[in-house]
Amino acid sequence: MEHTDEETLAAMALGEPAPPAAAEHVRTCARCGRELNALRRVVSAARAPMGQDEDLDEPPAGLWDAVAGELGLASRSFGATRAPGPLPRAPKPTRSRRLTVVLAACAALLGAAAGGGITWWAAQEGSSNGSSSAPSAAGERLDSLRPGSAGYARLTDGGGHRTLDVTVTGLPRTSGYFEVWLMDRTHSKLVSLGVLGPDGHAALPVPENVDLGEYSLVDVSVQPYNGDPEHSGDSLVRGPHTG
Repeated sequence: MEHTDEETLAAMALGEPAPPAAAEHVRTCARCGRELNALRRVVSAARAPMGQDEDLDEPPAGLWDAVAGELGLASRSFGATRAPGPLPRAPKPTRSRRLTVVLAACAALLGAAAGGGITWWAAQEGSSNGSSSAPSAAGERLDSLRPGSAGYARLTDGGGHRTLDVTVTGLPRTSGYFEVWLMDRTHSKLVSLGVLGPDGHAALPVPENVDLGEYSLVDVSVQPYNGDPEHSGDSLVRGPHTG
Protein backbone atom coordinates (compact mmCIF):
# COMPACT_ATOMS: atom_id res chain seq x y z
CA MET A 1 0.00 0.00 0.00
CA GLU A 2 1.33 3.44 -0.95
CA HIS A 3 0.84 5.85 1.94
CA THR A 4 0.17 9.58 1.70
CA ASP A 5 3.41 11.57 1.50
CA GLU A 6 4.52 13.91 4.28
CA GLU A 7 4.02 17.11 2.27
CA THR A 8 0.38 16.25 1.58
CA LEU A 9 -0.23 15.33 5.23
CA ALA A 10 1.33 18.62 6.35
CA ALA A 11 -0.83 20.56 3.89
CA MET A 12 -3.96 18.76 5.14
CA ALA A 13 -2.99 19.55 8.75
CA LEU A 14 -2.79 23.23 7.78
CA GLY A 15 -6.33 23.06 6.38
CA GLU A 16 -5.46 23.09 2.70
CA PRO A 17 -7.65 21.05 0.31
CA ALA A 18 -6.28 17.59 -0.38
CA PRO A 19 -6.47 15.56 -3.59
CA PRO A 20 -9.54 13.28 -3.42
CA ALA A 21 -7.41 10.14 -3.56
CA ALA A 22 -5.25 11.32 -0.65
CA ALA A 23 -8.27 12.34 1.44
CA GLU A 24 -9.91 8.95 0.86
CA HIS A 25 -6.70 7.10 1.73
CA VAL A 26 -6.24 9.00 5.00
CA ARG A 27 -9.87 8.32 5.90
CA THR A 28 -9.37 4.56 5.61
CA CYS A 29 -5.69 4.16 6.60
CA ALA A 30 -5.10 4.01 10.35
CA ARG A 31 -1.40 4.84 10.02
CA CYS A 32 -1.86 7.95 7.89
CA GLY A 33 -4.83 9.00 10.01
CA ARG A 34 -2.71 8.89 13.17
CA GLU A 35 0.06 10.89 11.52
CA LEU A 36 -2.41 13.51 10.28
CA ASN A 37 -3.95 13.84 13.76
CA ALA A 38 -0.48 14.31 15.28
CA LEU A 39 0.34 17.07 12.78
CA ARG A 40 -3.03 18.74 13.36
CA ARG A 41 -2.34 18.88 17.09
CA VAL A 42 0.93 20.70 16.45
CA VAL A 43 -0.82 23.13 14.09
CA SER A 44 -3.52 23.77 16.72
CA ALA A 45 -0.79 24.49 19.26
CA ALA A 46 0.98 26.89 16.94
CA ARG A 47 -2.23 28.78 16.23
CA ALA A 48 -3.20 29.15 19.88
CA PRO A 49 -3.23 32.87 20.79
CA MET A 50 -0.63 34.24 23.15
CA GLY A 51 -0.87 37.10 25.58
CA GLN A 52 0.11 40.53 24.31
CA ASP A 53 2.82 40.83 26.91
CA GLU A 54 4.50 37.54 26.02
CA ASP A 55 7.81 37.87 24.17
CA LEU A 56 8.88 35.42 21.49
CA ASP A 57 12.33 33.92 21.95
CA GLU A 58 14.59 33.09 19.04
CA PRO A 59 14.67 29.40 18.02
CA PRO A 60 17.68 27.45 19.31
CA ALA A 61 20.82 28.04 17.24
CA GLY A 62 21.15 25.62 14.36
CA LEU A 63 17.60 24.25 14.68
CA TRP A 64 16.59 24.85 11.08
CA ASP A 65 19.89 23.52 9.75
CA ALA A 66 19.50 20.36 11.82
CA VAL A 67 15.96 19.84 10.57
CA ALA A 68 16.99 20.51 6.97
CA GLY A 69 19.86 18.05 7.22
CA GLU A 70 17.62 15.38 8.72
CA LEU A 71 15.01 15.80 6.00
CA GLY A 72 17.52 16.08 3.18
CA LEU A 73 16.52 19.67 2.36
CA ALA A 74 18.63 22.66 1.44
CA SER A 75 19.80 24.50 4.54
CA ARG A 76 18.34 27.96 5.20
CA SER A 77 20.28 30.36 7.40
CA PHE A 78 18.59 33.01 9.48
CA GLY A 79 20.89 35.61 11.00
CA ALA A 80 24.64 35.09 10.92
CA THR A 81 26.38 34.40 7.60
CA ARG A 82 27.81 30.92 7.22
CA ALA A 83 30.71 29.78 5.08
CA PRO A 84 29.51 27.74 2.10
CA GLY A 85 30.16 24.05 2.12
CA PRO A 86 28.54 20.80 1.07
CA LEU A 87 26.27 19.02 3.50
CA PRO A 88 27.45 15.52 4.40
CA ARG A 89 25.44 12.79 2.76
CA ALA A 90 23.42 10.56 5.03
CA PRO A 91 20.99 7.71 4.48
CA LYS A 92 17.51 8.92 3.61
CA PRO A 93 15.49 9.05 6.86
CA THR A 94 12.48 6.80 7.19
CA ARG A 95 8.95 8.17 6.98
CA SER A 96 8.26 7.84 10.71
CA ARG A 97 11.60 9.44 11.56
CA ARG A 98 10.97 12.39 9.23
CA LEU A 99 7.56 13.03 10.77
CA THR A 100 9.04 12.75 14.25
CA VAL A 101 11.68 15.35 13.34
CA VAL A 102 9.05 17.73 11.98
CA LEU A 103 6.95 17.36 15.14
CA ALA A 104 9.99 17.76 17.37
CA ALA A 105 11.03 20.92 15.53
CA CYS A 106 7.57 22.41 15.90
CA ALA A 107 7.55 21.48 19.58
CA ALA A 108 10.92 23.15 20.08
CA LEU A 109 9.68 26.34 18.47
CA LEU A 110 6.51 26.28 20.52
CA GLY A 111 8.50 25.78 23.69
CA ALA A 112 10.77 28.70 22.81
CA ALA A 113 7.82 30.95 22.05
CA ALA A 114 6.14 30.12 25.33
CA GLY A 115 9.31 30.88 27.25
CA GLY A 116 10.78 28.79 30.03
CA GLY A 117 9.07 25.64 28.74
CA ILE A 118 5.68 26.76 30.02
CA THR A 119 2.88 25.63 27.73
CA TRP A 120 0.49 28.06 26.07
CA TRP A 121 -2.31 26.09 27.68
CA ALA A 122 -1.18 26.84 31.24
CA ALA A 123 -4.15 28.02 33.23
CA GLN A 124 -4.29 31.79 33.55
CA GLU A 125 -4.53 32.89 37.17
CA GLY A 126 -7.38 35.28 36.81
CA SER A 127 -8.25 37.74 34.08
CA SER A 128 -6.97 41.31 33.73
CA ASN A 129 -9.36 42.49 36.43
CA GLY A 130 -8.26 39.77 38.84
CA SER A 131 -11.35 37.56 38.57
CA SER A 132 -11.35 34.04 37.16
CA SER A 133 -13.83 33.06 34.49
CA ALA A 134 -16.56 30.48 35.06
CA PRO A 135 -16.59 27.25 33.03
CA SER A 136 -17.88 27.95 29.54
CA ALA A 137 -19.29 24.45 29.05
CA ALA A 138 -22.35 23.75 31.19
CA GLY A 139 -22.78 20.02 31.35
CA GLU A 140 -21.87 16.88 33.19
CA ARG A 141 -19.07 17.32 35.69
CA LEU A 142 -16.26 14.90 34.98
CA ASP A 143 -14.39 12.97 37.65
CA SER A 144 -11.15 14.65 38.68
CA LEU A 145 -8.14 12.35 38.40
CA ARG A 146 -5.65 14.97 39.59
CA PRO A 147 -6.03 17.30 42.59
CA GLY A 148 -7.02 20.81 41.59
CA SER A 149 -8.38 19.93 38.14
CA ALA A 150 -12.10 19.97 37.29
CA GLY A 151 -13.83 19.28 34.00
CA TYR A 152 -17.24 19.64 32.37
CA ALA A 153 -18.54 18.12 29.14
CA ARG A 154 -21.70 18.53 27.08
CA LEU A 155 -22.71 16.99 23.78
CA THR A 156 -24.88 19.01 21.38
CA ASP A 157 -26.45 18.07 18.06
CA GLY A 158 -27.41 20.94 15.78
CA GLY A 159 -28.32 20.50 12.15
CA GLY A 160 -26.93 16.98 12.12
CA HIS A 161 -23.52 18.12 13.36
CA ARG A 162 -22.50 16.78 16.76
CA THR A 163 -20.20 18.86 18.94
CA LEU A 164 -18.54 18.02 22.24
CA ASP A 165 -18.09 21.10 24.44
CA VAL A 166 -15.38 20.59 27.06
CA THR A 167 -13.96 22.87 29.74
CA VAL A 168 -11.19 22.00 32.20
CA THR A 169 -10.08 24.28 35.04
CA GLY A 170 -6.99 23.97 37.18
CA LEU A 171 -4.74 22.80 34.34
CA PRO A 172 -1.22 21.92 35.51
CA ARG A 173 1.83 23.51 33.94
CA THR A 174 3.30 21.33 31.23
CA SER A 175 5.68 21.55 28.30
CA GLY A 176 3.19 19.44 26.33
CA TYR A 177 -0.50 19.91 25.56
CA PHE A 178 -3.95 18.71 26.66
CA GLU A 179 -5.88 16.32 24.43
CA VAL A 180 -9.60 15.45 24.46
CA TRP A 181 -10.66 11.85 23.86
CA LEU A 182 -13.81 9.78 23.60
CA MET A 183 -13.38 6.47 25.42
CA ASP A 184 -15.37 3.29 25.94
CA ARG A 185 -16.16 2.02 29.42
CA THR A 186 -13.33 -0.51 29.35
CA HIS A 187 -10.84 2.36 28.77
CA SER A 188 -9.31 0.29 25.96
CA LYS A 189 -10.86 1.95 22.88
CA LEU A 190 -10.28 5.66 22.26
CA VAL A 191 -10.99 8.30 19.63
CA SER A 192 -8.96 11.52 19.65
CA LEU A 193 -11.10 14.62 19.04
CA GLY A 194 -8.55 17.44 19.39
CA VAL A 195 -6.83 19.68 21.93
CA LEU A 196 -7.98 22.20 24.51
CA GLY A 197 -7.58 25.87 23.71
CA PRO A 198 -5.38 28.21 25.77
CA ASP A 199 -8.36 28.97 28.04
CA GLY A 200 -8.96 25.29 28.86
CA HIS A 201 -12.02 25.13 26.60
CA ALA A 202 -12.75 23.40 23.30
CA ALA A 203 -15.81 22.80 21.12
CA LEU A 204 -14.85 19.79 19.02
CA PRO A 205 -16.76 18.15 16.16
CA VAL A 206 -17.65 14.49 16.70
CA PRO A 207 -17.34 12.31 13.56
CA GLU A 208 -20.72 11.01 12.45
CA ASN A 209 -19.51 7.41 12.35
CA VAL A 210 -18.52 7.37 16.04
CA ASP A 211 -21.01 5.43 18.18
CA LEU A 212 -21.55 7.58 21.27
CA GLY A 213 -23.33 4.72 22.97
CA GLU A 214 -20.08 2.78 22.86
CA TYR A 215 -17.76 5.77 23.36
CA SER A 216 -19.67 7.14 26.31
CA LEU A 217 -16.80 8.68 28.30
CA VAL A 218 -14.83 11.90 27.88
CA ASP A 219 -11.16 11.92 28.89
CA VAL A 220 -8.66 14.79 28.93
CA SER A 221 -4.99 13.84 29.11
CA VAL A 222 -1.62 15.55 29.39
CA GLN A 223 0.37 14.68 26.25
CA PRO A 224 4.11 15.17 25.66
CA TYR A 225 5.56 16.42 22.38
CA ASN A 226 7.15 13.13 21.34
CA GLY A 227 5.46 12.39 18.02
CA ASP A 228 3.47 9.51 19.53
CA PRO A 229 -0.29 9.91 18.89
CA GLU A 230 -1.26 7.34 21.53
CA HIS A 231 -2.81 8.25 24.91
CA SER A 232 -0.09 9.10 27.42
CA GLY A 233 -1.87 7.40 30.33
CA ASP A 234 -1.80 10.67 32.29
CA SER A 235 -5.46 11.77 32.55
CA LEU A 236 -6.71 14.89 34.32
CA VAL A 237 -10.47 14.33 34.18
CA ARG A 238 -12.80 11.60 32.90
CA GLY A 239 -16.52 10.94 32.90
CA PRO A 240 -19.69 10.56 30.83
CA HIS A 241 -20.84 13.24 28.40
CA THR A 242 -24.41 14.53 28.38
CA GLY A 243 -26.63 15.22 25.37
